Amino acid sequence: MGNLVFKIADIIYRFVVLNLIWLLFFLIGMGIFGFMPATVALFSVIRQWIKGEEDLRLFKMFFHYYKVEFIRSNILWLIFLVIFYIIYVNYSFISYYYSAGFHFFLYIILFSFAFIAFMTFVNLFSVIAHFEFKTIRYIKVAAGMVFLRPFNTLIQLLWLVVYYIISFQWPTVFIVLGVSVLAFILMATNYPTFIKHTPLDQQNN
Repeated sequence: MGNLVFKIADIIYRFVVLNLIWLLFFLIGMGIFGFMPATVALFSVIRQWIKGEEDLRLFKMFFHYYKVEFIRSNILWLIFLVIFYIIYVNYSFISYYYSAGFHFFLYIILFSFAFIAFMTFVNLFSVIAHFEFKTIRYIKVAAGMVFLRPFNTLIQLLWLVVYYIISFQWPTVFIVLGVSVLAFILMATNYPTFIKHTPLDQQNN
């Protein structure tokens, strides 16, 4: 019984500390430049946790991944900002440049593309944490995950909806645990697929 209580306390401790570290480095990067490397670092630490790493020095490990991935992750962040902006612009102009009879079909196409782009972005963090690729290939693999494992994609989408609701209903809980727990769920969802379909020489240590 004592061991069980200790393990539960240790899990909660890791989630809380990782969430606070993520927030710290998010702010250090002034938000917009800190979001991507902080989130990639969070997923990288969680990957080591899932792998069964015993000696998790959370801050030291997080800081290492933050530094290593700062530039590359922000390049990818910029690419996706451009993609999302293009989607927004197209959404804004559909009603102005096309007749009403085409709106429904154009919105279906646009929202389908937006969904694929968004879920590709969601997968991107775990892909960067697990693989060592050139920058653009991360996007290709993350997009492939959306189609390769549609059931996993639906599970991830469900969790994102749940977390969106929690963030409004219980904002305090979300601030303390939200990002780290969600990252754990998303990484744990993709990790078995990574292990099954990729050779060791393409995986990070």
